[in-house]
Amino acid sequence: MPLSFGLRVPAVGRPQDSADFARRLEAAGLDFMWMPDTPLLAGLWRDVYLHLACAAMATAALRLGPGVTNLVTRHPVTTASLLVTLDELSDGRADLVAGTGYSSARVIGEKPGTLAAMTAATRLWRGIFRGERTDLGGLEIALPAPRPRLPIYLAATGPRMLELAGEIADGVLIYVGVAPGAVRWALDRVEVGMRRAGRRRQEVRRIVVAEARIDADKPRAIDHMRPCVARLYRQRHLRELTEAAGLPPLAPPPGPLPRSYPDLAHPLDWEEARRATAFIPDALVDAMVLAGPGEEVAERVRGLSALDIDAIWWRDEASYARPEALLAALSGAVLPRLR
Repeated sequence: MPLSFGLRVPAVGRPQDSADFARRLEAAGLDFMWMPDTPLLAGLWRDVYLHLACAAMATAALRLGPGVTNLVTRHPVTTASLLVTLDELSDGRADLVAGTGYSSARVIGEKPGTLAAMTAATRLWRGIFRGERTDLGGLEIALPAPRPRLPIYLAATGPRMLELAGEIADGVLIYVGVAPGAVRWALDRVEVGMRRAGRRRQEVRRIVVAEARIDADKPRAIDHMRPCVARLYRQRHLRELTEAAGLPPLAPPPGPLPRSYPDLAHPLDWEEARRATAFIPDALVDAMVLAGPGEEVAERVRGLSALDIDAIWWRDEASYARPEALLAALSGAVLPRLR
């Protein structure tokens, strides 16, 4: 099967503008659009489901969903209700993509969800979507028109979450960078969970997050994308990941990791974040993101496809603007080389 391709689109501006962008994204040949769900991040993000609803009414085939929602700012039952509604509105094109909610939790001063909570929520969603009688702690419900094909994806970076996704989810959103060795390391963890549950390959869809900047000037692209890699320094499994990627041991940061508003993963001032992360070596950035000319990026995607993945979810560095430049570069310089 050929790879599917999706794009991360922040819920900024008016929902009608997201609908227009979704229409263009579909016309460019992409398969899905997922929108991150952190309410009022930096005061600029809006409600993802209003944006998705407008996108559903403006498109015919594009799959749509939150990318990524969480258990901290939305109760799992609320999420189930929203996804069922979106699936009905879009004639079966909704995806549920959930994670522990690191950024979302920080916005409201809470801790991210636990693996136990993710397991319970996934089982709850599965039962609701299948139309099973579900005890909500005081009232039983059952959908009169079940949505059993509504997929549940778990976003995962660490080993335990990757294994959990392989064990109980319909798919996994792998966020470990794009170095083939790192992706293979993640897939090995997913397969541990699959074996534990006795699941077959076709039961778990594998999607890789690819942070990308398409630019003929590769050193400029690498320098621009440097802050995207800073998050890896917070991962307890960084050493494992870099070894799997074939990289030499990393020197520790010169001091505490820099802080940006609202956080380093979504800085409001990108240039400030770029200067603050100047310590990150070019080799790490080059290995973990797709930065460079379109033909080189396409060739690296071919290498990823050989790892037996199903899709790539593209994202640029911007959190507060729609990925106009990335969409143009993908449709003009990358996707034609892959199809």
